[in-house]
Amino acid sequence: MGPPPLSAVGPARPVPRSLKLEASARALWAIAVPIVLAELSETIVEATDTAFLGRFGTLELAAVGLGAAIYEVTVFLTFGLADGIQIVAARRAGQERPQAVGDAFFHGASLLVATSIAVLLFLLLGAQHVTAWLIRSDAVRAGVNAYVGILAYAAVFHCLNMAYSALYVGIGRTRVLIGATLALALTNVVCDYLLIFGHAGLPRLGLRGAAFGSLLAETTGFLYFTVGAVAAGDAGRFGLFRRRTLDRKLTRLMLTIAWPAALERLLGTGRWFAFFVILERLGEAPLAVANVVHAVYALLLLPVGGLAEAVCTTVSNLLGQARDAQVGALVRRTAKWALLVVLPIIALVLVAPGVPLAVFTADPDLLRRGAGCLRVLALAIVVVIPAELVLGAVMGTGDTRSTLAIELVLTVVMLASAYSAGPLLGLPLEVVWASEIVGWVACLGLSYAWLNSERRKPVAI
Repeated sequence: MGPPPLSAVGPARPVPRSLKLEASARALWAIAVPIVLAELSETIVEATDTAFLGRFGTLELAAVGLGAAIYEVTVFLTFGLADGIQIVAARRAGQERPQAVGDAFFHGASLLVATSIAVLLFLLLGAQHVTAWLIRSDAVRAGVNAYVGILAYAAVFHCLNMAYSALYVGIGRTRVLIGATLALALTNVVCDYLLIFGHAGLPRLGLRGAAFGSLLAETTGFLYFTVGAVAAGDAGRFGLFRRRTLDRKLTRLMLTIAWPAALERLLGTGRWFAFFVILERLGEAPLAVANVVHAVYALLLLPVGGLAEAVCTTVSNLLGQARDAQVGALVRRTAKWALLVVLPIIALVLVAPGVPLAVFTADPDLLRRGAGCLRVLALAIVVVIPAELVLGAVMGTGDTRSTLAIELVLTVVMLASAYSAGPLLGLPLEVVWASEIVGWVACLGLSYAWLNSERRKPVAI
């Protein structure tokens, strides 16, 4: 468990607790639960957009999923840089080197700012050429272009928020993320309600209103993180804002970790974008169903994603303590806990899939067609849980090249299965969604084999 906030007043300031993490269930959940809430920031933004736009129009509902996917694909490098901050900060925390933790944050954040500016320019100047090539429907393409053109300005604040999140996850201080998540999510909900439908005398902006809501939400999250870091004393303890000369060795290390991790994230995001494109070939209705079903699926996976991040951080911290022998037991114990948490949710979805789907749409046809697809994904979670946790352990070792290779196999297997079942064979939509199960089975097998391989070499960080 990470240290509590430092006291900001008084001459008898307590000595900060150790930055070393334990491999106990209590410590793991103390990290994972706030991560789950933090991941809600991104998921709630997407889910809120989907829920409101699902009541605004089918075309807008179809366009928002593609627009969000284009944005996420474009910012792929930033995810790798954030992973670099998390892994290096966790390793330095295990070594009890707080100023080195701050060095990791500073270098990573600097790289993220530079990358976000490039993302902003590309989305403003080049995204329209991409949508003209990928999207056949003129109406959907126009909606996507309008959405992305506004969302581009959120890139800078989004990237800085990722840097803060990666820092606090890396040192195990994940409780800090709860307040930032609430501030971001509440801002997005209020702005979506006001701007999409034009309440309180504001213009009725529809899809553009959802984009403005996301921009304002990211800005709010950044302000919360910055003020909180100063108030809690983290800025001083880790020297977060201390001026530094860029260390070429550290920059090279972070880029070495970041580029395979970034490509892995790109494959993960691109996998869903390509899956949506495959469904778009089947018609606007299957695409609308996909957006609703995927929104529910993302919420169901939040506990799994939080635990996978906790495993990644704890594994890197344990390696910093030279306690790598405990990695296998940590992963097995976490998988058991994850299954216990998620099984009741899976049972609910199998029995009444219409309940979570109704949050995002009131269309009877979408509810009927989405029910079977969601049942398939509920079964997929049983495979995703151990696969994500073992893959998280591989990431925590710092061997991001291996995680990239595993993610590539997952992506190829899933998309090949989906394309074969859909456009080629014309099988039911539920069979197309079953490609998620096939892909994650391959991921589980490869990740487990790598983690237990005698040829595996430790990565020096």
